[in-house]
Amino acid sequence: MKYGEELIRELEAEIERYENQMSRRWDRINNGETDQEDCFVSMRVEERGRDLARDKIKLIQNGGFDWFVEYATLDGVLVNAKWCQCRSFTGYGKTSKLRVEMPDGTVKWTQATTEKGLARIGIKRVLCKRPAWFRFSSGGSGMYGIYTGQYTTFPSDKNYATGEDASEEPVEMKDYTPTKGERKNVAE
Repeated sequence: MKYGEELIRELEAEIERYENQMSRRWDRINNGETDQEDCFVSMRVEERGRDLARDKIKLIQNGGFDWFVEYATLDGVLVNAKWCQCRSFTGYGKTSKLRVEMPDGTVKWTQATTEKGLARIGIKRVLCKRPAWFRFSSGGSGMYGIYTGQYTTFPSDKNYATGEDASEEPVEMKDYTPTKGERKNVAE
């Protein structure tokens, strides 16, 4: 596996290949050899591939890290938390609940999504800086999933800038700042 500068050189070559393919396609379209409608999937794939390679280069140049929202106790101790699909309280349909394993071994459940609601069970959201890499996320399947999907970062076991294994603890941790729409529900 390649890391750091060696990986950047490989990604730059990949970008050049994508741009050459895109240029040749536009030449064929302009010469009347093919219709643009016949190329929409390959155009999308190559544009996404080029953009992904550019994003990977940026991530590597920034040390291979990204910020992720995680959960911690009010004292700042990280907890294991996961959103789960559960039966609703009324018994009709399903609902989402956050399952939190506290440091003392107890498990707490909540449907709270605001900082005020999370504080009621003794947790808060924090931002953790961790080694990251990319994956494809889609909201559907088939052509819809391919065409509307996007690349997102995930916490990686490797730092692709250095090639080092990731530690269990985040490199840095800071308080989560709610977005503008969330601020009205935050405790003072």
